[in-house]
Amino acid sequence: MASTVNLHGLYSRICYSSGSYSYKSQTLAFGPFQSPCESLLKSKKRSTIPIVQSRKLRSRIYAAQSSFFRALQTAYKVGKDGIEAGTSLVPASIPRPIARISVAVVGATVALFLLKSFLSTAFFILATMGLIYSAFIALNKDEGPTGGGGGGTTTTSTEEESLEEARRIMEKYK
Repeated sequence: MASTVNLHGLYSRICYSSGSYSYKSQTLAFGPFQSPCESLLKSKKRSTIPIVQSRKLRSRIYAAQSSFFRALQTAYKVGKDGIEAGTSLVPASIPRPIARISVAVVGATVALFLLKSFLSTAFFILATMGLIYSAFIALNKDEGPTGGGGGGTTTTSTEEESLEEARRIMEKYK
């Protein structure tokens, strides 16, 4: 599909149908009563599998872009409402455009300060946890892995000692 767009870039057109648009390349060979999109569909015989796959891909990309743009629009609306609310707190003697700009600058400064504080705290905690974990591993190198995940059939001396002690206790209470 991309190679078709690159090869026929000079003859490309956006075809509109039922409110949505799709990008299709057109050729110059279309009749006087045919639209460019109809001549394209008649002239090229494609299998339906790539078309269906490309439609699914396009719909996924469109959905991702749509949600991203929707999130940006929501953030813009919230920011605009916040600036208007802050501007209403500024005395009326200050011109409204200057008040809006100053409220926006103060709000952006506060937001960036809070973001920086949150990120620096999170990174400090992660670094501290990593340092503690590294120290724990370094101090416990001589001990083997604990738990039943070893999978080996050989027993260590501590396991043998605990088995022997269990046998003695069982013989004592027989």
